[in-house]
Amino acid sequence: MKRAALLVFTVALSFIIAEPLLAQGGTGQGKVAKATPAYPSIQGHGSVVRLPQAAHQPRSGTKLLVDVTRGGDPGKLNGAIEKVAKYVNIYAGAGAEPADVKIAVVFHGDATLAVLNPDAYADAFDVKSNPNLDLLHQLHESGVELYVCGQSLISKGSAPDDVAAFIDTAVSALTAVVNLQSDGYAYLPLGN
Repeated sequence: MKRAALLVFTVALSFIIAEPLLAQGGTGQGKVAKATPAYPSIQGHGSVVRLPQAAHQPRSGTKLLVDVTRGGDPGKLNGAIEKVAKYVNIYAGAGAEPADVKIAVVFHGDATLAVLNPDAYADAFDVKSNPNLDLLHQLHESGVELYVCGQSLISKGSAPDDVAAFIDTAVSALTAVVNLQSDGYAYLPLGN
């Protein structure tokens, strides 16, 4: 029910945003192709609206470092992970043409335990399963690099063996962030 309400809200918001763009039609504005939410890469998550005439189109060769510290209700999908899906979808098809992008995500702080395997997550939060794993796996399959801070992991009572198999443990968020920025990744924080 909540997912349907979110979809209706997203569609309505898309029309609210798109209507003034359609009305302007001035130089450089062009027309909005469709104000319909799409999922060019990550299906069912991170909807985008295609804007082929908009300024600042996604550029191939972009490198994004998403620093996730936001926690949330352990029984629900972490909203920051949904945002990462939107970033993937933006580069996959929200612009005039798809653009290659490298995205790395570092989890620490309140987001640390979002990457635990099903058993460790169930033990940590007294829930049936980890609601983040399906989307995290889709992100991994689409080429997103996923890292968790080893220092935060240990301080929160977990261990590297508790992390989902497709997520790498970094010595720390500090080292991962600094190393990725040194490699040319643009820093994008997703905190509380």
